[in-house]
Amino acid sequence: MRAAGNLAGVEFISPPRYHNRFNLWAEIITESGYFFTKTAMRYFGSRIVWDSLTRVEQGVFAFITSEQSKPVRTSSGIVPAAWDGARRYTVRAWNKNHGIIPLSEFGEFATLKQAKAYLLRGPSFAKYQAIKAAN
Repeated sequence: MRAAGNLAGVEFISPPRYHNRFNLWAEIITESGYFFTKTAMRYFGSRIVWDSLTRVEQGVFAFITSEQSKPVRTSSGIVPAAWDGARRYTVRAWNKNHGIIPLSEFGEFATLKQAKAYLLRGPSFAKYQAIKAAN
């Protein structure tokens, strides 16, 4: 596996040397405000799965993020890391009008394989349609 890389400061898991969606990723990152900032990504231990970008419909793309929590020291003691510090995966969607929309629960998937199956087999598309209909 190649080392992680970045685009505009955003950490990606195993970016390919050439990717035909580079410009689309750049637009998503630029148009998404706080979600892709170094501060937000560092806080949640977030990474983006570069090759997961999938068209849901015109102008709407789904992708996978991974998050990993660390223990936090507070004045009242240490708050343990979520998921015992394991990296977990979340499926999300983006469009220019609404920004980032979660299509799964935060950290719902224990493995990248599970998240990809959810993304590619359609449950995420049905969830997006339900969210769209509610708005």
